[in-house]
Amino acid sequence: MLQVGEEIKVVSASAPTSEYGIAVARVSFRKGTFTSGVATHHMIGIGCSLPTSVEHMIDGKRLRHHITPGSLCLCPVQARHSTAFGGSMSGIVLRISPECLALATSDLLGHNAGLIEQLNGRDGFIAHVAHVLKAEAAAGHPNGTLFWNAATDALLAHLVRQHLDQSPPPNCEQLDLNSINRLDSFIRANLDETLSLDSLAEIVSCGRFQFARLFQSTMGISPYKYVIRRRLETARAMIQARKVSLAEISAATGFSDQSHMTKWIKRVYGATPTQLAG
Repeated sequence: MLQVGEEIKVVSASAPTSEYGIAVARVSFRKGTFTSGVATHHMIGIGCSLPTSVEHMIDGKRLRHHITPGSLCLCPVQARHSTAFGGSMSGIVLRISPECLALATSDLLGHNAGLIEQLNGRDGFIAHVAHVLKAEAAAGHPNGTLFWNAATDALLAHLVRQHLDQSPPPNCEQLDLNSINRLDSFIRANLDETLSLDSLAEIVSCGRFQFARLFQSTMGISPYKYVIRRRLETARAMIQARKVSLAEISAATGFSDQSHMTKWIKRVYGATPTQLAG
């Protein structure tokens, strides 16, 4: 269990790890802060501030170095760890449930494999996803469960490929036409609902990680982007029909609110809803 003192401040945090499998928090540490314990989750730390001297220890391995923006630390579950901060710093911490990573590993590798500890490294993809999740959590999850699942599943797949002791086999499978049609019909019929990777994967009877991989391989885009495309197509048709309000359209097409829908319409179509209406 991570032990924290008064010098550690959680600036912002997402929902608990149990709800999504991965939780994110933006934290700050004062000079002289010391943390120690046994990790109850897989932990990923990303440095965000000016260079700061620290001393890390994970399962007996020690390293004194300077954390810089983008510095990466990976601490596997059950690892005994400690960190002493020689200066103030801020960063992003990702907590990944053991069950969540085990599911991704089993789905992608067909067996279990352990996360490799890393005291100091760099991984641009992990840093990018961490910042995306931090921004999404700070904004109150405006893009919904499917966006969070897509981002966290991409992170998990990357961890399996790059930071476990084995890599998944190359993917050459694809969804058949019947599966694609059933998925598309389900998505169109439930645009006003919260669609998750689990609910979509259930339609074609496979795990969520396998489903995301198969869908991307077959359609050339992620399930999240495909659902957004269908939401936008329906919203555009309803706007041009001029029968209901924009608020009703955003609710009917699954956007969190009218502002969220407008943002996506401007991003994709380069016009406001009023301009689309003509």
